[in-house]
Amino acid sequence: MSNSETKADAGKPSAQPKAEKPEKAEKGEPRLDTVQSSVKALTRLSKGNWKNRSANLAVLAVTALACAYLLTPSLFSQRIPYGEESVGQFSSMVIKANRDYDIPDEDTTRRKREEAQDAVLPVYDYDVSVADAAVERVRSAFERMQAAAREVDERGRADEAANGEEPKKRSRKQEEVAEPAEEAYLAAFRERREEWQRRLETYLDDDSFLAFARSRFSVEVQHETQKLVMRANGQMVAEYRDPLAVSGGRGIVVRRKSGGDAVGERVVKDVSPIRDQSEIRQEVSRWVTDLPAEMSPQLRKAIVTLVVRQVRANLRFNREETEDRKRLAAESVKPVVIQLKKGEKIIGDGERIEHRHLVIFAAIRNQSGPQDITLVRVGGGLLAVLLVVVVYGFGRSSLRRFRPTRKDALLGAVTIVVMLATVNVTLAIADVLHDRFPQISSEAFYFAAPFAAGAMLIRFVLAPEAAVVFAVIFAGFAGVATGNSLEFGLYSLVGSLVAAAKVARANDRAALFRAGVAAGIANVCAVICLGLLTNKLGGWNTVTGCVAGFLGGALIVPILVMGITLLVEAAFGYTTDIKLLELANLNHPALKELIVQAPGTYHHSIIIGSLVEAAAEAIGANPLLARVCAYYHDIGKGKNPLYFAENQRGENKHNKLAPQMSALIIKRHITDGTEMARHYKLPKQVADAIPQHHGTRLVGYFYHKALKEQEGKPDPQPIDDSLYRYPGPKPQFREAALVMIADAVEASSRAMQEPTPAKLQALVQKIINGIFADGQLDECDLTLRDLNEIARSFFRILGGIYHSRPDYPPQALQGPRPQLTEVKDSKPVDVRQEEKPVLPEVKRAQNER
Repeated sequence: MSNSETKADAGKPSAQPKAEKPEKAEKGEPRLDTVQSSVKALTRLSKGNWKNRSANLAVLAVTALACAYLLTPSLFSQRIPYGEESVGQFSSMVIKANRDYDIPDEDTTRRKREEAQDAVLPVYDYDVSVADAAVERVRSAFERMQAAAREVDERGRADEAANGEEPKKRSRKQEEVAEPAEEAYLAAFRERREEWQRRLETYLDDDSFLAFARSRFSVEVQHETQKLVMRANGQMVAEYRDPLAVSGGRGIVVRRKSGGDAVGERVVKDVSPIRDQSEIRQEVSRWVTDLPAEMSPQLRKAIVTLVVRQVRANLRFNREETEDRKRLAAESVKPVVIQLKKGEKIIGDGERIEHRHLVIFAAIRNQSGPQDITLVRVGGGLLAVLLVVVVYGFGRSSLRRFRPTRKDALLGAVTIVVMLATVNVTLAIADVLHDRFPQISSEAFYFAAPFAAGAMLIRFVLAPEAAVVFAVIFAGFAGVATGNSLEFGLYSLVGSLVAAAKVARANDRAALFRAGVAAGIANVCAVICLGLLTNKLGGWNTVTGCVAGFLGGALIVPILVMGITLLVEAAFGYTTDIKLLELANLNHPALKELIVQAPGTYHHSIIIGSLVEAAAEAIGANPLLARVCAYYHDIGKGKNPLYFAENQRGENKHNKLAPQMSALIIKRHITDGTEMARHYKLPKQVADAIPQHHGTRLVGYFYHKALKEQEGKPDPQPIDDSLYRYPGPKPQFREAALVMIADAVEASSRAMQEPTPAKLQALVQKIINGIFADGQLDECDLTLRDLNEIARSFFRILGGIYHSRPDYPPQALQGPRPQLTEVKDSKPVDVRQEEKPVLPEVKRAQNER
C-alpha cells in the first residue's frame, strides 16, 4: 500500500454494503429513539448556550465593574482640610479635581442677579392723549358758552320784532357798550358757569370768569386758549421731579401710550429737559406776553390762569412694569456654575486661599458623599456595558468575519481594563508635567497617552474586524477618561485604526515600530486638525501636542505592545507572526527530527507549505500561519515512518496487516503528532492543525481494501466506516482547511503517471469538490470564491513543480571528449583529462536513455 494511493482515493465515492433498514414506524407514531435523541440534543444545546451566556455575562460584568472605577474617582477621595478660618492663609498642598464637577456659585449668582436688576431702567408711561383731552375740554366748554351767547342774540332780535322795530346792524363795539345787552349776556353766562367749569374740570375765580364772559367766549379767545393748552401739555410733564433725579445719568424708559395701549417705547438718557407740573405752570405764567396785544390785560390773565389749571402730568412712573422687568432680568441670569475638569488644579502649593476656593471645596465635599460616588460609578459601569453591547452587537450582525470566541472576548475585556489603567497613569504623569511647566496645558501632554496600543495589540493577534470593534469601543472610553472630551475620543479612534492597519502581517519587532511611526504621524495630523477645528492652533500647546502625539505613537505604543504581546502569548496561547517566524525556521528541533526519521514526509511538508502559503495570499488568510501549520501537520509520522508510502524503500509493511490494523496505524500519526506538539510546546493553532487537516475523512485505501476482502464470501460482514475515519475535528479555521486540501492534492499528484497541466487542473478541482461535498469545510470560514482562488493557486504552484523539461542528448551526459596536444619532441600524444567519478544518479539516467 502507498500513502499516495490512500490520499488519491480519499475523494472517490465508496461502495458500502447496504445496511439493514430499520423497521418503519406506524403512520403518526414517532419513533421513540428519535424523540429521545432530539430531547437529549436540545438539552445539551440549552446547557451549552446557558454556559456560554453566563460566561459572557460574567466577563461583561467584570469589565463594567473595572471600568466603573477606572472612569470615575479613585476609591479614596482627596481630603480637603481647609475651612472658613483658612481664608488668607497659604495652601500647603496641590489640590486637583478627581473628577468632573459642576459647582453652583450662589454668591456670584446672587450678585449677578442684583446687577441685572439694577441695570433695568425705570419705566414711565407717556400718555399723549392728555394734551388732546385738555384741548377737547376747552373746546367743549367754550362752544357751550358760545351757544348761550347765540341764544341771547336770538332773544334780543325776537323782542325787537315784537315791538315793531326794525332790527339794525350794530358794530361789535356798539354791542359791547350796550349796557342792557351786556347784562343779558352776563346773566346767561352765570347760569351756565357750573356747567362750563364741569366741562373744563377746573374752577376759575370770578375775575377770570368775568373776563371770559365779557369777551363772550369768542372763537378767537378759544383758539388762543387751545393753543396754549396744547403747548403746555404737548411736552412730557412729570408729576414730581424727584423720582427722575434718582435715575441719574442712566436714563429712563418712556413708553408712549395712546388710549391706554402702549404703541412704542424709547430710552431717554438725558432727563433734564423733562419738567414737572409746577415747573410747567410757572412757565405758562410767563406766556402772557405771547397773547395778542388787543386783548385786555384781564382777559390775557384769565387765559393764562385757565391754561395753568389745565396742565396735567402725562409722564407717570409705572412701578408694576418696572418690577416685572427687574424680575425677568433676574430670572434671565442663569446660575453661575464653576466647571472643573478631571485633573484640573484648584489651588497650588503656596497659593493664597480665597473665598472662591472655599466655595469649590464645600461643593466638592457635598458632591463627594458615598451616595454621589456610587451613582457616578454606576453611570460609568452602565456606560461601559452600553458601549460594549452596542458596538459588539453591531460587529456580530454586520461584519461577516467577526466571530470572536470566548477567549477572544476575554482578551478584549482584559485589554480594555489594562489600557484604561495605563491611560490613567499617563494622564497623571501629564498633570505632573503641567505643574512643572504651567505655561503648557495638561491637554497637550495628554496626547502622549498610548490610546492606540490596545487596537494594535488586538490586530496583532486577532482579525482586523476585532481591531475595528475594539478601536470604536475604546475611543468612547478614552473620551470619558480625559474629562468627557470628544476631541480625545476622535484622536484615539484615528490613532487606533492607523496602528491596527499598519501592524497587520508584522513579522519582526521592527514592524511594530514602523506601525508606531505611522500611528505617530496620524496623531500629529489629528492634533493639527483638532487645533484648526477649535481655533486653538499655534503656540507651545500645539507644538507640545504634536511632539507628544508622535512620541506616544512611535515610541510608547510599540514598546508597550511588544511587552504585552509576550504576556498574551503565554497567558492566552495566541500565536503572533513573530512567533510563527521562529517556528518557520527549518532548524527547529521538531523539523530536524522529522528530516532524520521521515525524510519523505519532510519533503512532502515543505511542498505543502509552498502550496498553502500561495493560497493563503490569494484568499486573504495568514500565509505565515498556513505555512507553519503545513510544516508541522505530519510530525507524528516520525514515530512510525516506514508505514507511510513517502518513506518506504522496498517492502510495504501493510501487506502483512489487516486493513483495520493498517487504518489504525495510519490514524495513529494524528495522536503522535498531537503529543509531539505538546512536547515541543507548539502554539495552539499549529497544534490544532494536526488533527484538523484530516478532519473526519476516510482512510480510503484500507476501507476499500476491507470491502474488497468481503466480496465473494458466503456471509459478508458489514463494514463499520467509523473504524476507518479520522477522529477529527473538521477544520475550524481557514489555514487548517488549506492544509487539508493541499495534503490531498500533493499526495494525489505524486501518484499521477504523466502530470500534464490538464490532468493537474482536473485533479485539483476533483479533490476540492470531494472535500467540499464530504462536509469537511462546513465549520471553517471558506467561501466558494475562496475555493476557486485556492484551485487556481494550487494549479499554478503544481505546474511549476511538474513542468516539462527538454530531453538531453547522450553526449551531454558523457562529459568532455579527449583532446590531442603536442609535446616538446613534436610527437602527437593522447592526453586524457582526469575523469571524475560518475554519480549513481547520472549512471542510472544514462542506462535509461
